[in-house]
Amino acid sequence: MASLAEKSLGYLHARLAPCLAVPECVQRYDYRTYYSMLIANSMAFLLHLSWIYIFWRLDFMPLSYINMISVAIWIINIAILRYWGAVLTAVVIGSAEVVTHQFLAIYYLGWGYGFQYYLLVVVAFAFMMNFRKMLIPGLMFVVCLVSFLGFYYEVQYWKTPHFELGATVRESFLMANVTSAFAILAMMSYVYSEAARTAEAMLELERQKSDRLLLNILPASIAQRLKEDSAVIADHFDSATVMFSDIVGFTAMSEKVLPEKLVGLLNQLFSAFDDLAEKHNLEKIKTIGDAYMVAGGIPEKREGHTVDVSHMALDMLRAVEKINEENDDPVEIRIGIHRGPAVAGVIGIKKFAYDVWGDTVNTASRMESTSLPSRIQLSEQAAESLNDDFEIVERGTVEVKGKGGMKTYWLLGRA
Repeated sequence: MASLAEKSLGYLHARLAPCLAVPECVQRYDYRTYYSMLIANSMAFLLHLSWIYIFWRLDFMPLSYINMISVAIWIINIAILRYWGAVLTAVVIGSAEVVTHQFLAIYYLGWGYGFQYYLLVVVAFAFMMNFRKMLIPGLMFVVCLVSFLGFYYEVQYWKTPHFELGATVRESFLMANVTSAFAILAMMSYVYSEAARTAEAMLELERQKSDRLLLNILPASIAQRLKEDSAVIADHFDSATVMFSDIVGFTAMSEKVLPEKLVGLLNQLFSAFDDLAEKHNLEKIKTIGDAYMVAGGIPEKREGHTVDVSHMALDMLRAVEKINEENDDPVEIRIGIHRGPAVAGVIGIKKFAYDVWGDTVNTASRMESTSLPSRIQLSEQAAESLNDDFEIVERGTVEVKGKGGMKTYWLLGRA
């Protein structure tokens, strides 16, 4: 049974697809207007087709002939939409047909048959469609309002109806026309509300995508502040831990390894480091070539950030070992860590970035550059912040550019 239903739906979709295809000349912005017009014209065609038969059965040929002309107009209008995509032309022709048809129907039968209520449908339809300018629905509103009032005075001064089909027929037409007008309005409202819901869902999806992209660039708290306030974001931290890592011999490697393979290796390494930064609740600041920079204790001030950075550094060495098992060209990294005061904030208007500045950053960079392959070098301030959970040995005094001699330590592992 399910297979039969699926086949039936597939067959129906295959048959309807050419009819629902939007002409290439119709712009994406006008799709809703196009589909609304196509539905409205198809319903008008069927409605007028039924009136041909009804008035013929009532032996009232003038309105039967008028509805034949109307059916021809709606067929032409549908063709204009399907083959030329001339939405505005179809709107003008359709509106003119409705006004003229109601004028003639009221002229012959009077106010009591309810044909005038279709003008309300035209007004609602005009404002529900996705016109680029409100001038068009505004003009349609004025035309329909003037026509509605004109029909009323037509009844008063031209002493309509000119023909009487009987009270039963009049009441039946009134109920049918009011019901049809409400049904068309309900269908239009449904289509409009579905379009609005779809648009809102797509807008929410795009907002979530935008937020995710923003969170890939900025910390969550900083992104929120940036959305709420356009003021410059710059925060001072009395204590932060900064870590740099660098691939040993990367320049020489880049000269002999294919670019695609080199970029793939960097992506593999840095993706693993990104996962570790998230695992240890640390903030990735940036990558500069083959260098990777992480900070702890920012943007939210907290204790234990040097411990977290040290755990990540040890995990980074293990991650590199694992990646080397899968690659023909093994790599080694140097790591340097320093703790101290820093300033962090957002810079730039376009392609902005969250960055960290200060002597702590410079010293951490020097700790990395004076480190050794597959080793983690700690400054004295960083080493003093660690507890007995780590195995640390003194390296001695290292000559650091711009700093002179600095006492440093090796982080060997966890105790």
